[in-house]
Amino acid sequence: MKHSLKKIVSVMSVASIIGTSIALPFNVPFATSVQAASVSEKTATDAILALFANNNPSTNVLKTTTNQQTIDAAQQLLDAVTGMLDTVRANAQAAITQARALLDLRNTPLDYSLFANDADITSSVITGIAGTGITRVSLLVDGVVKATGTIVNGTYSILVGNSITPGSQVEVVGYNGTNEVARKTVKVSNNAAPLAPGENEALAKTMAANAVMALFQNNNPTTNILNSATTQKTIDYAQSLINVVQTASVKASLQQELDRAQSLLNALPTFNMSVVAFKLGTDSYVTGQFSGNVAKISLTVNGASGVKIPVTAPTIKYYAKTVILKDTDDVTLIAYDAAGNVLGTKKVTVKKQEVTTNGAITTLAPFVIGKENYVTGQFSGDVAKISLTVNGVEGVKIPASASTIKYYAKTVLLNTTDNAHITAYDINGNVLDTKVVSLSR
Repeated sequence: MKHSLKKIVSVMSVASIIGTSIALPFNVPFATSVQAASVSEKTATDAILALFANNNPSTNVLKTTTNQQTIDAAQQLLDAVTGMLDTVRANAQAAITQARALLDLRNTPLDYSLFANDADITSSVITGIAGTGITRVSLLVDGVVKATGTIVNGTYSILVGNSITPGSQVEVVGYNGTNEVARKTVKVSNNAAPLAPGENEALAKTMAANAVMALFQNNNPTTNILNSATTQKTIDYAQSLINVVQTASVKASLQQELDRAQSLLNALPTFNMSVVAFKLGTDSYVTGQFSGNVAKISLTVNGASGVKIPVTAPTIKYYAKTVILKDTDDVTLIAYDAAGNVLGTKKVTVKKQEVTTNGAITTLAPFVIGKENYVTGQFSGDVAKISLTVNGVEGVKIPASASTIKYYAKTVLLNTTDNAHITAYDINGNVLDTKVVSLSR
């Protein structure tokens, strides 16, 4: 069946469906049986909004948990509501129709739905939802590709490092093969670029004050406790906003509070993490050690993030045998504090599987010049190729099989004074053994 989806609700806000007097959505127990007299307008509209990413039909993307059952449950709740304004009901029904069309499109090559979760200037990973038709995602910062991610079960994650800076425009682009099919702007908080000094003093003071207050718990410096999301990057961002404030007294007051935040951050336990190289074919776990307030770790392989697991100081141990498969895999270990904030990342070096080979030349028959055509003998072990070297010049390496050495030498072994030897190699070209060829006439 060929699907063609047009956006049914071009701009579908919460208010347009449920009216401005309705509170924000809450989780709806879909399994509960519906009784017409007990279903409120809010319950029905909350169920409808919950079908979409960010609880918003205008994203035109379904949540990964949305299925036929949840859509039918929302329809049943809407049908049971009485006294709803016709325009509100029509908008709600349009949203359900939109959800059904998106569900029909899901898991088809034409599903180009793309959604990006909100981020922060300190975010190290950008996540979101991608439809089946999107085979690759990239992160663009100010129009420049900074990173790529992989898609697993309809969701994606992209490691961003320090790519996000104040004032930058952040986008996620979805591709089908090499063709761009979708693009979404990532909403990044704490990302407004500082104003030019004197450009708008009132706004500059407001921006700086908001950034400084946000460093502290409950936006209150007197708590003397940092917000769990405060990092050096958020402090540096607040400092950049203070720097453009022109009113001396305001600037000094804000600087005092920022210095307090810096002191509190400096007093936190120092974070350090070291990771041992992962050896393919030998290791089952990524291992290492850490110090500081690390509560959990996760492993990202080729952009796909694994589950977060708790750690106990000072040991790092993360099972990776089934996910690190090649020495070209891009592997990163991520450390989190108790609040889930990223403390730091470490690249994991992946080493090729080391194969130990053994082999020997067990016998070589004497070579009679003028009579013999081949140097012959026997070998044992992992010998893959052999060569003949005469007076320092090595001939071509030829395959060895069935434990037999047979190397044509009539045209190169001409004198009993020739210095000749056979060399045995393993499959990787490593020398396993050499033996001198005895010459006679």
